[in-house]
Amino acid sequence: MLKNNLNNRGLSLIEIMVALLILMVAFISLIQSFPFSQTIVKTAENSTKASYLAQNELERLLALNYDNIPAGTIETKQRLAADPTNYLYYFQRQTIVNYLDSNWQASASDTGLKKISVTVYYTNSTAKKENSYSLSALASQR
Repeated sequence: MLKNNLNNRGLSLIEIMVALLILMVAFISLIQSFPFSQTIVKTAENSTKASYLAQNELERLLALNYDNIPAGTIETKQRLAADPTNYLYYFQRQTIVNYLDSNWQASASDTGLKKISVTVYYTNSTAKKENSYSLSALASQR
């Protein structure tokens, strides 16, 4: 009777192997989540940078006098830096200014209202797909 009682206190080899297998599966799934989270962080970082770049250009133009804001394409879609080591190399920006009529439609002549549209393009690191961030604002003649 004493012999049977001592055998029930320890863990069998099968129980230890099952416990190790469960720990390995949990550890492997945890390790695989790190590259995915890094991708999400990088995508969010690029989106934030694009919004800052668009906002900066929009505020620069809005700080000008109405008459000093040229109509048409101010900046064609082009890289913001020529040096590949500069983070701006991976961003492109396009800026367009249109006259608007009283129905908020594009007009060929100056109506005293301009729409400034800034779009920043960047590549998504996961899907290698081009994304864009756009901002628009109105400038009026006073």
